[in-house]
Amino acid sequence: MNIKTLKGSVSLLKPTPELVRAVQAHLPFGLVGLCQPGAEVQCGLVMQCGGRKLCAVKQQPVDGDERQAYVSFTANSILIAHSLPGYLAHGFSGLLLPCAYLRQKEGGRFESGIAYFGYPSLRGRESREYPYEPAWDRQFGHGFTIMMISFIKALQTSSKETGITLSPAIGLDVRLWTQLGSLALGFMVIGRHVVCLKTPVSERDPTWTALQRVGITEVYHLPSVPTTIAEDELTIAKPAS
Repeated sequence: MNIKTLKGSVSLLKPTPELVRAVQAHLPFGLVGLCQPGAEVQCGLVMQCGGRKLCAVKQQPVDGDERQAYVSFTANSILIAHSLPGYLAHGFSGLLLPCAYLRQKEGGRFESGIAYFGYPSLRGRESREYPYEPAWDRQFGHGFTIMMISFIKALQTSSKETGITLSPAIGLDVRLWTQLGSLALGFMVIGRHVVCLKTPVSERDPTWTALQRVGITEVYHLPSVPTTIAEDELTIAKPAS
């Protein structure tokens, strides 16, 4: 499938079995197939196994009104796509899933930030060449901190290059995925590969133009939604466990 943009096209490739297995291996609870052939959604990205839930580090901005929040949500989605080459240049081997999120709060206020799910590789340069940082590496693994900080720096560069505002963060805090409100599964990076999780896919989505502008013309497409499994299903979602 090809997505046409004003700058060219972006090809959506079918993931190889090796890539799917790598994603399963890195995600704490793996992923499961959800559909019949031809259906829109192919996989469930497992974010909860029994009573256990995935956590992320959220890059939280100041609260705003509904209009501001939706503008920021779109801006964050575009900046994430534009930042991918800057992050890839570091040559990390682990999995990083930066997601725009939107959370409605009391009093008509909204929080629209970016959440980082990340799982470093023990054999990757993120853990071999960088020191252990207890702040987040203790919970997410040695190498998570440098992966996240590298992506945040790429976001800042993209904001300067595009003129798209990146809302200043008031904190970086660990939260359960269920505490993030509406979570956009956009682009996942695993090693040198970019995997698109979007469903549905629309040519009106501005992130495709952002990818084209930074030279990304091919991504793997694994349309996925967050899902929950029982503890006894973990061996199916994550065979290596």
